[in-house]
Amino acid sequence: MKGEAKLLVKFLDGSENRYIIPVYQRNYDWTQKQCKQLFDDLVHVSKEGRKKHFFGSIVSTLAANGGGSDYLIIDGQQRITTVSILFVAIVNLLKSKKVSSEDEKLVRYIENKFIVDEYSPEVRKLRLKPIKDDCTAFDKLVAGDEEEFEKGSNITQNYEYFCSRICSGEISVDDLFASIKKLEIIDIFVDKDENPQLIFESLNSTGLDLTEADKIRNFILMGLDSQLQNEYYEKYWNKIEKYTDYAVSDFIRHYLTLKQKKIPNVKAVYFAFKDYVKQLKFTPAEYGTLLSDLLFFAKIYALILGKKVLEIPVSNTILATLRRLDLIDVSVSYPFLLALFGAFARGEIPESDVNKSLECVESFVFRRIMCALPTNALNKIFCTLDSDIKRLNKSGSPYSSVLVYVLESKTNSAEFPKDKDFSKAIREKNVYKMQKKNKQYLFDRLENKGTVEHVNVIELMDSTDDTNKLTIEHIMPRTLSADWKRDLGENWKEIFDTRLHTLPNLTLTGYNSKYGNERFSVKKTIEHGFKDSGLNINKILLDFDKWTETEMNARCDALTEEMISLWAYPTTDFVPPTDMLDEISLEDGEDLTGRKLVSFQYADNGEQKTSQWVEMYTSVAKYLFSEDYAPMASLAASEQMIDISFDKSGVSGWNEIGNGIYIYKANSTIAKQHILEKIFDEYGKDKSELIFCLQPKRTDETAAEEN
Repeated sequence: MKGEAKLLVKFLDGSENRYIIPVYQRNYDWTQKQCKQLFDDLVHVSKEGRKKHFFGSIVSTLAANGGGSDYLIIDGQQRITTVSILFVAIVNLLKSKKVSSEDEKLVRYIENKFIVDEYSPEVRKLRLKPIKDDCTAFDKLVAGDEEEFEKGSNITQNYEYFCSRICSGEISVDDLFASIKKLEIIDIFVDKDENPQLIFESLNSTGLDLTEADKIRNFILMGLDSQLQNEYYEKYWNKIEKYTDYAVSDFIRHYLTLKQKKIPNVKAVYFAFKDYVKQLKFTPAEYGTLLSDLLFFAKIYALILGKKVLEIPVSNTILATLRRLDLIDVSVSYPFLLALFGAFARGEIPESDVNKSLECVESFVFRRIMCALPTNALNKIFCTLDSDIKRLNKSGSPYSSVLVYVLESKTNSAEFPKDKDFSKAIREKNVYKMQKKNKQYLFDRLENKGTVEHVNVIELMDSTDDTNKLTIEHIMPRTLSADWKRDLGENWKEIFDTRLHTLPNLTLTGYNSKYGNERFSVKKTIEHGFKDSGLNINKILLDFDKWTETEMNARCDALTEEMISLWAYPTTDFVPPTDMLDEISLEDGEDLTGRKLVSFQYADNGEQKTSQWVEMYTSVAKYLFSEDYAPMASLAASEQMIDISFDKSGVSGWNEIGNGIYIYKANSTIAKQHILEKIFDEYGKDKSELIFCLQPKRTDETAAEEN
């Protein structure tokens, strides 16, 4: 096996060469996302005057039963197929005169060099041979009869995307072809006595992929001169790695969530970062400013992870709260915590405000855990929490006061559970089957509260030493003896079924096996029993001589009072401006019938003013369609989706969104919401990114609703 750097066009060049995708390869699966990235890169190559652009590796070998110029593509079929599609798009557009070239021979040059071998003795004379249905779709593109195109194929959809980008005029055909000629690959040729399949498996399963942080580091530093590379690495990047415990990819994902108010896909942080840099119009000369900001937030990230950071001194109370939050793994809140401590580090809010804010967040998260509210709602909440606070706070109110108002204004799956619901969960929730980390957090907090003498409950519950280990004890045991049934009374079965795993019946002990299924009086009085326990959580048990539903209720009342204090429902005197618009996302699922729309915002498109629901509805549908044709086509073809259809030209109430696909617009507001939800589901998009700005409800309307 041998490899060498080579221009892609040199690899593809050859009067008789054919490139065959083996049948054991997957189908062509690049989507518009990858095609957009390639086309964007080609535009940048042209505009920046770059000499080369690396395009990955291609592994090939001679086909066993083919001619001397038939090459099997072992790895790199997606790249070769995509560039071939792009060549076909250029040729077809030039032939149809939809675009023009200064070189009148360009059509024939591309066609003969890279698409067709007109002298081949084969009936099929195309140089690329994809597999199965991909081959049919590709051949129909080359034939150029649009009515015969395979509309459902990725090959056709990407061809149409390339055609639209070329026709947009952002780059001339000549400049585009010049950029394609600058694509560089690593050409790896496998000799006939080597095993191509083993090489393919080795290339795709061994070695370590670059992390998102690796790609970002290379993106920032690679374009700088060597002296500046070394300076920035030592001054910024190396410190960022250390402050984040080398989890730089995770840190930058939270950083981008804070900056962009949306959460990047964990596997696409690098591309999200590139987009962020592009939006801010940072040049390499300004990367020092960018790295300085990253380092500032990396120090805050270290603080959030529980480290003391000299540049950001905080009280032990705040550090203790951060450690507790770490126990229940609220990493979803990190973008908000970056903003909170960023404001503190810049002197914008006092430490007391930080402390109150953290206590509010802790109560909010844990009450939701106890009340079994969906955790995925937290993503959106913490993603925009800081910006929501700043949007409302026009009068300089304390940050924590506005925070409380924002969280307590949440409804449905995003709500802040009130005392009534929290109390119900304390009484009824199956605490024993909660996640381990949440149980440990709960018992640690109940045992230690705010006391000076700290029992390391987490460590003792995790201990592998049975002589120094805490476990959860069922006071009423999991197997009832005749004595226990008699003690519980005639309703023993109902009590057992409904109260066994609830918090009032659970405690901590280091002698679980010794207690066994003994009666309560025995568990209390034996050696190392409840009366000998030094744990705070067991003190109330000394007040009881038996354990029946009455005692369980008494302990439940005591626990409820204690927990409502520990995880308090905070109060605030903040009142938002009367003219402040309501912001509701598609994800919230509220019926917006009768509400007055002012504007909407989706993704990075900025605020778009409109008072017409139908304009918002069709605009969002068209935007998603422009991103990718296939999901909308799938909906149009579905018998269940009657509001999206093909061929409704001239039919009243329908609006074309593109390529013969129509959406029904003469429907109700709630119907439009439901259709958009289905579209977002089909595209796999985050519904929380579509925000509606609405006129606030009138006070008398709100009062009527409450009554």
